[in-house]
Amino acid sequence: MAPLRWDQLTGEEVHQRLKERRLVLLPLGAVEAHGPHLPTGTDNLLAAAIAERVAERVGGVLLPLLPYGQVWSLQDFPGSLSISSETLANLVVELGMSLQRQGVALLALINGHMGNVLALQAAARRLYQQKGPLTYIFTYPGLSELSIQICSSRPLPGGYFHADEIETSMVLHVAPEAVRWERAAREDPQLPLDFLYRPVPWSEITRTGVLGDPTLATPEKGAALIEGVVERIVAVLRFALRSFL
Repeated sequence: MAPLRWDQLTGEEVHQRLKERRLVLLPLGAVEAHGPHLPTGTDNLLAAAIAERVAERVGGVLLPLLPYGQVWSLQDFPGSLSISSETLANLVVELGMSLQRQGVALLALINGHMGNVLALQAAARRLYQQKGPLTYIFTYPGLSELSIQICSSRPLPGGYFHADEIETSMVLHVAPEAVRWERAAREDPQLPLDFLYRPVPWSEITRTGVLGDPTLATPEKGAALIEGVVERIVAVLRFALRSFL
């Protein structure tokens, strides 16, 4: 079924839908450089596409995309916009408490940007302590395992992938018109030995923002990756919803 979008419903319609299923999905992304071939809104495109597919399968109400995130690693690259982790966490907590007043019991954060994870974890814990909606965070669950089966490339240590075969394949599937394919070029990141153990601006490891080889990407790989991620999120939410039926 087509996803129900909060901002396209009347207040009474929202109220009725939440009586039937007290689940809301919030896609979150970021605006940041993604090499010469992908748009700065790549994370937003992917978060929105995944959230829509999940909402179609589990119901609930889909909130408008939150398009800004914490972009410390790439903040000095052209096109990148960043907000602090504190700002992001506070926004999610305040929105979560507002949703709780509307009757929402379960909030699913569909996150398209790795840099948001720590802020979202902090927000979910605060919402738990404040008796807000039970908050789940989904940042491409299972993608590392899926990429081993589907792609030639692997995420970097720490699970990082960026403008490479993996991410470019997903964008080719959900928004092929956004890819400047003629500009796609490989760049192998130069990771220092202590990459995982200190803050590392990505200007130290990449010139373009590409971490791998996007020329290996195909829409078919992207479809398989997206479908695998969606299946994992749907399975968890269906399990969680049993407590609210």
